[in-house]
Amino acid sequence: MYIVKVDDKEYRIDLEKEARGFKVSLDGNSMKVEVVESSPSHLSLIVKNKIYDIILQDANTISVDGESYNVKVEDERLQELKKLKGEDELTEEVTVTASMPGLIIKIEVKEGDKVKAGQGLAIIEAMKMQNEVKAPKDGTIKQILVKKGMTVNGGDALLIIK
Repeated sequence: MYIVKVDDKEYRIDLEKEARGFKVSLDGNSMKVEVVESSPSHLSLIVKNKIYDIILQDANTISVDGESYNVKVEDERLQELKKLKGEDELTEEVTVTASMPGLIIKIEVKEGDKVKAGQGLAIIEAMKMQNEVKAPKDGTIKQILVKKGMTVNGGDALLIIK
């Protein structure tokens, strides 16, 4: 069982592998989900005869059919342990990565800056389009690993948030 937070909403999800996809229980409602295409940063799913294109933008941001969402996934057991310890949020570091190859045209934060989930961190230009990299969680910029003018590949580490 997983606890999935999408923006401000929380869902309980259970997955069971099947021949061509998964049986998914979403807050107690079961449905079949077929995986059409899969790569490390892109997923196409068929749910109730509708295709959804999902792109992993960074560690906690996904795009579903062009609409961006902040997503946090936790194992139910981990969430229970955190409650016992009195922790509300993960205190571990998050490495924010480039979702696609491109040119760093702007860094919008400095090391030590406090950021909120969804806040812009950097802008990457790819194929003459500018894409803003957003913070996956609230935290502090621990380290910036790139500079303006650098070329990055998809998956390259850009900065670390603690």
